[in-house]
Amino acid sequence: MYDVFIDSFGARWQDAPPPRYRAAVLSINLTNQLLNPPDDPNLADIVATQTGQDAGVRDYVLNTPGAARIVNDAVHELTALLTAANGRPVQLLVNCWYGRHRAPAVADAIGHRMQTTGARVAVTHHHIDRPPVSRKHPRPGCPFCAIVHDGAEATIVREWHDTIAIVPRRGGCTDGHLLVIPRGHVDDFTTDPVVSATTQHRAAELAAEIGGQWNYLTSCGPDATQSVKHLHGHLLPRTPGDGLTLPWTHPTHEEPAR
Repeated sequence: MYDVFIDSFGARWQDAPPPRYRAAVLSINLTNQLLNPPDDPNLADIVATQTGQDAGVRDYVLNTPGAARIVNDAVHELTALLTAANGRPVQLLVNCWYGRHRAPAVADAIGHRMQTTGARVAVTHHHIDRPPVSRKHPRPGCPFCAIVHDGAEATIVREWHDTIAIVPRRGGCTDGHLLVIPRGHVDDFTTDPVVSATTQHRAAELAAEIGGQWNYLTSCGPDATQSVKHLHGHLLPRTPGDGLTLPWTHPTHEEPAR
């Protein structure tokens, strides 16, 4: 039987761990805390392959200004809650964006401190083994990053805090053709499921507002017709006889002889 359950997870996966039976719950949200600078060379090469349980990442996170206070406050609050819980277990939820670096490092540190007080602690990292997600900082040479971050010329028809919609530079396949593009650099729709879902959500919102019938298309890789390596969804209005064919039209196959 454990006194304290500590669960780390990634908020962006929208798959929070379930509450422990009869446990009083505390939470720490690190999504906007302990962030390393985007150009910090100390983590640039290892962040994709290591986690908060690797010494280099763990020490980096725990030495970030503010980390010690977060750990100390959590230990103090957990100890007080345990005292008032009358034998019930206590659960602490710790989340960062992806659950691979900051949340596991902080959760383990709190767990170790609680063990030194005599508490029986179980620490579980729910998303630490999820595939690494590439950093979303502007990519030099990316034409869509140039539009979003550098003011490159484009006809922008809608802006959201996370996405923009533009008219393709050459006008598109038909009148009304739009591209919906996330502001952060994401290579394609397989890179970050949440960004992909957000982009499609914005496309659906815009298409519903405009009205009519549509195709929504996105691609991953040059063999799938992706020409710009920055996630983008094509919103194509459809009308009878518009002459557009989808890119996966199959060639005609001969019927087998009978």
